[in-house]
Amino acid sequence: MSQPPEPPARRRADAQRNRDKIVATAHQAFIRHGIGVPMEEIARRAEVGVGTLYRHFGDREALLRAVVATAIDNLITLSRKETDHESDPWGALCRFMRRCVELRLGAPLSALRPRLKDAVMEIPEVAHATSTMLDMLDPLVAGAQARGDMRDDVGTGDVLGMLAMLVRHETEIAEDHKWVAMRHLEIVLDGLRARSDSPLPGHPMDGTDPPTWHASRVR
Repeated sequence: MSQPPEPPARRRADAQRNRDKIVATAHQAFIRHGIGVPMEEIARRAEVGVGTLYRHFGDREALLRAVVATAIDNLITLSRKETDHESDPWGALCRFMRRCVELRLGAPLSALRPRLKDAVMEIPEVAHATSTMLDMLDPLVAGAQARGDMRDDVGTGDVLGMLAMLVRHETEIAEDHKWVAMRHLEIVLDGLRARSDSPLPGHPMDGTDPPTWHASRVR
């Protein structure tokens, strides 16, 4: 006697679970080994068939787009969580940056070659997500400056530019030396404090300047 067909809702849930597993596995693989990791190896690590991987992602670029989009979505979720702490904007900004480095959020994007990074950032969904993240972090920067906790000659673009450099550097650090990136972040945070009186060249970056960290606002 044949088995009854699997309910459509369950098939959809299984498909989504496989997709999420592939994206999460690819995220870690790209961080540790670069974006040239064979698709077959990603499928093996995700414990899915190669055919399943290609049903979700027709090629490496499609998978890379999904990894970057998911990483940015995670950044937005973290940004939204921290903007709820407006009573202490400086503390919220510090927590956001520490969690980004700790979780390596944004590392897949930072690891891309400039030309490929530009192409990914032009994807409408990715461009909108990065613009949203900038708009959400602006109140933390402005609030910390208004309270006198953060130097007033930097902008949100400066903050994310430094964060991008830290995350990119972290991809080259061995797993058992992750404390190095956290140490460097604390040095950066110390330099952002209002007590610093060293003048900076140029002007505060707000996300509309040349994108050294490849994220800008949608205008």
